[in-house]
Amino acid sequence: MKLRIVLFAICAFALTTFRADAQIDATINPVGLLFGGINVGADFVLSEDFSIEANVGYNAAKDKDRSQKYTGVPIQAVGKYYFNPADGADKFYAAAFVRYVNRSYTNDGSSSFADLTQSRLGAGVGLGFKAVSQKNIVFDFGINVGRVISDNTKYSDSNGTQEEVSIPGVIIAVKLGVGYRFGA
Repeated sequence: MKLRIVLFAICAFALTTFRADAQIDATINPVGLLFGGINVGADFVLSEDFSIEANVGYNAAKDKDRSQKYTGVPIQAVGKYYFNPADGADKFYAAAFVRYVNRSYTNDGSSSFADLTQSRLGAGVGLGFKAVSQKNIVFDFGINVGRVISDNTKYSDSNGTQEEVSIPGVIIAVKLGVGYRFGA
């Protein structure tokens, strides 16, 4: 609980430091759209070599053969340090992130498959590359790997049996973002 309060305080402080003329990179993940999901991000450039990014997504899928439904909502905050930027907050970067994901797999009761709900909080580090064109088009690719801090995963089968499930404590997040730089 203390960790959540500290993270909220850091995010609230960071959001209050932005000026009206701030440079913001808004991105969307085009690959996610192909699979029924959407992930959008806003990268707030604080200096030539540092930015803070907030991402939120929504994923949904349905398997018609088994009547299985999946929904997922990832939320992520990323701090990025850029090595030798050319146009301010671009090129290679190292990142630190905090990620929360809420997922559910459900069925309509006509199968023997189980329901699973999961809430995970994790933190870690990553690497990436951001390119900005002369027309302010942004391409951002990054990969983050971290540890799970909190995991609440519950499983219930078609007989109503419920149990806690242990899933490996690793979080991996990949970003392929295309967007636009505002305020440049």
